[in-house]
Amino acid sequence: MVPPVPRSASLLATLAALVATVLAGLVVVTAGPASAKTWAVPAPHASLDPLTHLTEYENRVVVLINQRRKDAHLKPVRYFDGCIDGFSERWARRLAEAGDFVHRNQRKILRRCDLTWVGEALARGTALTPVATVKAWMHSPEHRAVIMKARANRAGVGVRISPVDGKVYVVLNFGDIN
Repeated sequence: MVPPVPRSASLLATLAALVATVLAGLVVVTAGPASAKTWAVPAPHASLDPLTHLTEYENRVVVLINQRRKDAHLKPVRYFDGCIDGFSERWARRLAEAGDFVHRNQRKILRRCDLTWVGEALARGTALTPVATVKAWMHSPEHRAVIMKARANRAGVGVRISPVDGKVYVVLNFGDIN
């Protein structure tokens, strides 16, 4: 025969289970979304071909832009932002698949990534390199304004090669989280 459990011990066990459940819920509720992830802009790998390693292409674009920003006495854009990068990746894929070359409404990125400013630069070309991409943007007043915006502090870059004509499509989004 099992001895009866005192009422206070049963109440204490129930209370402990309730506290554990609430705390576990808080951890889940307060954890940031996966898209909130940021990572430092890595140094380029000279041994990688950016036209076959598209992540290397993206990294080199931001490194080259940061060199131009440094020349203008601006702070570098030190971090990729998962939310912004996701928008850039998806837009580059859409453009490459459809053969389109249009800017999209930036309000959605502002809202979903919780930004106070966002700007976009696009590039498209055959065998387009990171150097040629940044050079073209720097010669375009509208794109140069995005790249040289002092408040830019987060980046997202998407690069895709069109399965139809082999052209390289590049989407750069810079944002400000302040």
